[in-house]
Amino acid sequence: MIKLILIITFVIVNLPHLSIAKIASVVGNPLTNEIFFEVNKDTRNYPASLTKIMTLFIIFDELNKNNLNLGDEVVFSNKATKQQPSKLNIPEGDSITVDQAIDALIIKSANDVAIAIAEKISGTETSFVKKMNLFAKELGLKNTNFANPHGLPNQSNLSSANDIFILSSQLIIKYPEYLDRFKKKKFSINGKTYKTHNTLMNDYEQYIGLKTGYIRKSGFQISLLSKINNTYLLGVYFGGNSAKERNNKIHFLMNKYQNKNNYVSSQEKIIKTSKVSTRYIIETSSFTKISDTKKHISFLTKRLVFLDDYYHHIKKKGKYFVSFFEIETLSKANSLCDEIKKKKLDCIVKVS
Repeated sequence: MIKLILIITFVIVNLPHLSIAKIASVVGNPLTNEIFFEVNKDTRNYPASLTKIMTLFIIFDELNKNNLNLGDEVVFSNKATKQQPSKLNIPEGDSITVDQAIDALIIKSANDVAIAIAEKISGTETSFVKKMNLFAKELGLKNTNFANPHGLPNQSNLSSANDIFILSSQLIIKYPEYLDRFKKKKFSINGKTYKTHNTLMNDYEQYIGLKTGYIRKSGFQISLLSKINNTYLLGVYFGGNSAKERNNKIHFLMNKYQNKNNYVSSQEKIIKTSKVSTRYIIETSSFTKISDTKKHISFLTKRLVFLDDYYHHIKKKGKYFVSFFEIETLSKANSLCDEIKKKKLDCIVKVS
């Protein structure tokens, strides 16, 4: 009887450590925000390496603003080299390119690279995390707080299935030119080849692997994009007890909802998504070359520091690439446009 009491007491005391990760999932159209399936979508959990989706989001934003170039060097500090695996094990003082860093984050999920690129962009990891949380707030991630750029265990690094769905959707909408990066199944650096953790891409050609993740407290996770007949479906799954279980469950859900016929075309999606989130836009440039548009955005944000707080989008209209950012109210849009004009720069306020 005494032994039985001790065993029961031990189990009760250690229940928090033995608990299975909370299952949560969202499946829907990332272009229209139409949700087909959800369970525990707003439950806060550890996002593990899905955190790197935000790190990649910021890298793409910096590239589009010409603050970064793919050929730029990313130097590894002592702090970067001390990160726990998964990692590239680049020696302190050595470097890789931004281009290689993107592959390493997506395919290898390298934690040392996450710190190195954070320091490259913001000077310190702390400053980069502040940028991550600013972006999270602007994107409407209500249950998210980032504490690091890689997702290694930290009790303050929290998100939800729905927030990861929103973040992944915004990456797909804002930076479609980088989607092909998530299709790559392997990359080589310093003579060593790394293969993707997203084995679903090896078995099914429709999948575009956004990101997988795992830490013990959260279980196996994934944010997965599929494309069939030019229609997209996005699935987020938290809490798998193994990679195989996670893959089986998200694949089942994606198959179940893939044939929904209420998608919109890729050309309509930007307009409809904009109408959901805002009513007005401020157009700031129109060039026949996208490179000139990107240069103008960089020029604007350096000339007018307050514009750095807004996302600058680029949309093709006929033969022109138009840059713009979104504003919630007409009065604020007019006020910002007036500030731009004071610097003798062009802008036009339009209904979104």
